[in-house]
Amino acid sequence: MPHLKNKASKAEKNKAGTVEASLPNAIPGQVVLRFAPEPSGYLHIGHIKACILNRALADKYNGKMLLRFDDTNPEKEDDEFEGSFQSDLSMLGVKWDGVVHTSDHFERIQQCAKQLIEQGDAFMDDTDQLTMREQRMALVPSKNRDASVETNLAHFAEMCSGSEEGQKWFLRAKIDYTSPNGAMRDPAIYRCINKAHHVTGEKYKAYPMYDLACPVVDSLDGVTHALRANEYADRKPQYEWFLEKLGMKKIEIFDFR
Repeated sequence: MPHLKNKASKAEKNKAGTVEASLPNAIPGQVVLRFAPEPSGYLHIGHIKACILNRALADKYNGKMLLRFDDTNPEKEDDEFEGSFQSDLSMLGVKWDGVVHTSDHFERIQQCAKQLIEQGDAFMDDTDQLTMREQRMALVPSKNRDASVETNLAHFAEMCSGSEEGQKWFLRAKIDYTSPNGAMRDPAIYRCINKAHHVTGEKYKAYPMYDLACPVVDSLDGVTHALRANEYADRKPQYEWFLEKLGMKKIEIFDFR
């Protein structure tokens, strides 16, 4: 049997260093992307793929890529992991155009949560997590879904205080508990965690969850295109719902495998 050699053509070799993907409605020089890992562990291959893709597309459009630490859970996160991310990415030759944190915007996110309550687009719920999960699967509304704005604001304040009573409550978006898309079935978006945060210390007792924090902070950080693994595809309508309800600018979502 003859020996077969897989020789790539010159064109193929040149092509290997380019990114064929195109961002929708991208304006060269104005594109802002973000690589947003949670600082709760060390860099892994999935992170590297996402980060390199963000960097490559930012370069393609002469734009920027922010390194944003999604630090909304003080029970898991630590300065050590942030330092490790930056060190490892530098070793790989990946550059970023600024380091930011979700925690930079905790005050603003809390205001957004109150806005949703006042608009009737969110409610406080003390249903236990197992029952909540079962109700969402069965398309059953929470007993607290139609509580008054005043009642919801009072429970939200209690949650933010970190009291024993406040720790029983979650804030949930009031979207559509009967939706065929599970991500739209009144997801929990804020909860009490009585532990010091590695950036903000003891200032907060309640923290936003990813589904609320991500679109809000993308908007506040000036992100134009949000790259997300396609496992998050069912969350696209939810992401857009939050931006619409909060009167924030539209952000293009680019799904990748």
